[in-house]
Amino acid sequence: MNGNIDLRTLILNLRPDLREKLGFARAENADAFLAWLVTNGVKEYKSLHDDPGFLSALQAPLNRRDHGLTQLQYLVWLARPDVQSIFSLPDQKVAFFQWFYTHGLEEHGYWPLLSKQEKQYVLNLPEPWRSRIQTAILQKLEPAESRIPFTQRPFGVNVVGYAFGQLGIGEDARMAARSLLAAKVPMTIVNFPPGSDIPQNDQSMAAHVSEDGQFAFNIFCMTAEENGRYYAERGRSQFLDRYNIGYWPWELSRWPAEWEMLLDLVDEVWVSTQHTYNALAPVCSKPLHVMPMAVESGSIRRFTSRKQARKHFCLPERAKLFCFSFDLKSSIDRKNPQACVDAFLDAFPKENFSSETVGLVIKIHKPTKPNRTWKQLKQLAAVDKRIHIIENTLPRPDILALYKACDCFISLHRAEGFGRGLAEALQLGLHVIATGYSGNVDFCQSPHADLVNYRLIKLKKRQYPHSEGQVWADPDINHAAELMRRFVLKKHANRHHHAWPEFSAVAVGQRYKTRLETIYNEQIRTLTDR
Repeated sequence: MNGNIDLRTLILNLRPDLREKLGFARAENADAFLAWLVTNGVKEYKSLHDDPGFLSALQAPLNRRDHGLTQLQYLVWLARPDVQSIFSLPDQKVAFFQWFYTHGLEEHGYWPLLSKQEKQYVLNLPEPWRSRIQTAILQKLEPAESRIPFTQRPFGVNVVGYAFGQLGIGEDARMAARSLLAAKVPMTIVNFPPGSDIPQNDQSMAAHVSEDGQFAFNIFCMTAEENGRYYAERGRSQFLDRYNIGYWPWELSRWPAEWEMLLDLVDEVWVSTQHTYNALAPVCSKPLHVMPMAVESGSIRRFTSRKQARKHFCLPERAKLFCFSFDLKSSIDRKNPQACVDAFLDAFPKENFSSETVGLVIKIHKPTKPNRTWKQLKQLAAVDKRIHIIENTLPRPDILALYKACDCFISLHRAEGFGRGLAEALQLGLHVIATGYSGNVDFCQSPHADLVNYRLIKLKKRQYPHSEGQVWADPDINHAAELMRRFVLKKHANRHHHAWPEFSAVAVGQRYKTRLETIYNEQIRTLTDR
């Protein structure tokens, strides 16, 4: 990795509360932001402890002021109104120095932020301060990690991601791990929790989770932004002496300008679709490869019959069922469930199609906070018993069983990085109807997939992260309705029985293995020749 990443800008990008509410991005508040970093940020972001740019800024003398403090000393004073009330500057500068190198150091553990000269000064303090401070330092410091060169690391992969997270990108990490296992590539999963509002109950790969990864490769199965958060919070240790691969998703057609700096965290980037490749290629100077992800349905919950499965999910026995599944945290505007409802109502007027003939199943995770659009959809479903809402977080085997109990998966999304739900539906033998735009187009070229016409429209301000200057699809509702009607009225509209070999863990794992072996041999040869 490149050690020149601008950590202060990264933290501001990760924390809109600091940037917008506290105004730390404004030039006049630069000192206030630095003061926050040394008093609060160092507790949250481990990378600050050894970031060269940050440490250099803190240890520089403040020539523009007449009190002779270092930047770090001044920022601590600035961040502590209680300290300001006791030590006025410059009159009580000497007393403040004494407090800073004794009580202040003991309270806050600024040891990693001190210069070599300051550390030597502290170690030469008289007793009892020397022993007290040394004890405080030892309690706060983590043992230094012994460096193991890449050439001495075993071939294998540390998959860094949401090991237990019940969301699409968590499944991406787990499937990457399964693919490596299928190809007999040594691997472990390094868990990085996605946040307290995300269910984390998928234990399917728990046996492979470890605290850190000692293999030669890291594959970060998360967004580039989350990759940045991992670096900021965990520090550099997991990145050092390894070949770092960002396996990054992105849904829109242009790579966010704010994320370009994150390319310095990795040596190579993998993307799952041509759509994401096209977004990233214009700004990426690192090796960039399309690596489709694995999609398998082996963990599906088994029912004795389709009738039993539908009964379990409280669905009509004989109706042709369309299904759609999404997570409100993935943006309701992007997933666009309203379009699915509109197309369904257009295709099947109530007076002609009863609840025993057709149905629309919408599955979401139970919302953690109110959402006006979702509330309106639920109100509509309440007066049309053909629309079935499943508002619950289901185990993965149950989600796959729900899909299989239906006939057609519909997704009128505005943009998809990959489209795992669509790929899973195809694997299960369902027909799919989907917007003919973005990542899903790579694998929706088959007789079992109908692509919906669309037009590109500009995103509204703040409609999606990094939306400025971006476009996405506006699917044609009339065309979608026509395709839905055609599917129901076809006499041969039964499920196909076709496994898609390109989605298998074995095939995907072999692609991973081939690329990893090429990199490993090149790195060993290059590093050995130095």
